[in-house]
Amino acid sequence: MPPEPDRRPLVAPAPALQSDLERVRALHDLALLDTPPEERFDRLTRLACRLLGVPISLIALVDTDRQWFKSRVGIDLHETTRVTSFCTHTIQHEHGLVIADARLDPRFANNPFVTGAPDVRAYAGIPLAAPDGSRVGALCVIDTQVRHFDDDQMATLRDLAAIAGDELRARPAGRPAPEGWEKALVAHLPDGILMLNAQGNIVAANPAAEMLFGASGAMLAGRPLRELMDEDLLRLRRTGLLQEGARYEALARRLDGSHFPVEFSYCRMMWAARPKYAVTVRDISQRREVEERNRATDERRRRHFATATHELRTPMSSVLGFSELLLKRDFDPAVSRELVEIIHRESGRLVDLVNQLLDLARIEAGGRAELRIDAVPVAELMTRTLACLEGLGQAHRVSSDIALGLPPLAADAQKMQQALTNIISNSIKYSAPGTPILLSATPERWGERLMVAIRVRDQGIGMTPQQQAQVFDAFYRVDSESSAPGSGLGLTILKEIVDLHGGRIALESEVNVGTEITLYLPVTSADDQAA
Repeated sequence: MPPEPDRRPLVAPAPALQSDLERVRALHDLALLDTPPEERFDRLTRLACRLLGVPISLIALVDTDRQWFKSRVGIDLHETTRVTSFCTHTIQHEHGLVIADARLDPRFANNPFVTGAPDVRAYAGIPLAAPDGSRVGALCVIDTQVRHFDDDQMATLRDLAAIAGDELRARPAGRPAPEGWEKALVAHLPDGILMLNAQGNIVAANPAAEMLFGASGAMLAGRPLRELMDEDLLRLRRTGLLQEGARYEALARRLDGSHFPVEFSYCRMMWAARPKYAVTVRDISQRREVEERNRATDERRRRHFATATHELRTPMSSVLGFSELLLKRDFDPAVSRELVEIIHRESGRLVDLVNQLLDLARIEAGGRAELRIDAVPVAELMTRTLACLEGLGQAHRVSSDIALGLPPLAADAQKMQQALTNIISNSIKYSAPGTPILLSATPERWGERLMVAIRVRDQGIGMTPQQQAQVFDAFYRVDSESSAPGSGLGLTILKEIVDLHGGRIALESEVNVGTEITLYLPVTSADDQAA
């Protein structure tokens, strides 16, 4: 039998408003339907496209059986049926409607504007209210690509919608907009906005721009933009090297002479019947720092991987080689046991190396966000650490001296115990069995900060200045000829953990005398302790 035809409607039916009659009456009282375009609304849709990086922006008013566009960018239609309207759904939600992929939303999956031109994918709309509070339309943005609008973008859209709502309610169509509303708009935007005249001189700046450039609007006014940016935007525009709405990066200058990286874009608009240029400026210093940290982390990972392949090959070769001997030949029990012991020892070394590599990878990948910071009593941390070291058989050599009244550490207890274990186990491995190891904790200041200094001092082989400079490098071992087990990653992991906590490490060492490592670790604040 042939399949039954799909009787689903082409689009989901638009929800009915509880008081649609009153809402439509409020809309008609605004006298905006079917009126000519107005710059006061067109500015908002143009800005919405620029600031949110979308191709389509609309101010839509939802009538009885249609939605009509008071302003539109990126679409030729003047109106659509109400049943195909996204904004009809938006006005049902006080805080707006956001859709990342309309194809996955059952309300819109079969909408002709989704299945065909303009190929709507992502949508975000904020309702606009009439004077009586009725939601009569929406300011919306549309993208033809799947995307998620972040909190900053939605805040920008809400700010623009607030201005659009004020325009709807404040004046009937045809009455001129008062000058100065642009100041109200740019004052609420998180990015810096500089308004330029045709000569490229600054005529207005919003509070965000004042903070960026470290000067009041009055101090910025009249200055050529090229005094604040390394690029001459108007010259680039005239030569065709600068496209309206595109995002560029440059170096900006504050009035005090300091430099900082920015991302900027510009748009041309009419203001007071004269052409002006709005330049949007965003400080990307933090983004650059994150990019640089990620680049450095990637570089470290590449070095670690290259070294790890060599370090892993040695124990693996031993395991494979000696196990192959056992499989191919018969040995007397004593030789067989010796070979099995070698395999066991090298397997343990291999497991230890893999575990250390995984620990290092997790710490580097997770960063500070993965730390579980809590108030950690110092005495409790030391007790747990020493208890875990009992398996080495020499933990009795470690004596502790903890000052009274120490504030608790602001730390991830598990990670900090791992860091402390790495130091003490190193001291045990690289010092003679009969020599003592001192573990102490005292309150000290590093600069202006109160911290707890945890010291581990041994009487081991010590290090030369050159060895001290490399001791925190991955896979570096001070005594590479020593039979003491180890991967060369313990102190690398230690440094990563301390750095993530915002602490510091001090190292003092002398060959054949011993080594002292001091961890300066942050403590909880008085408010944290009170809580």
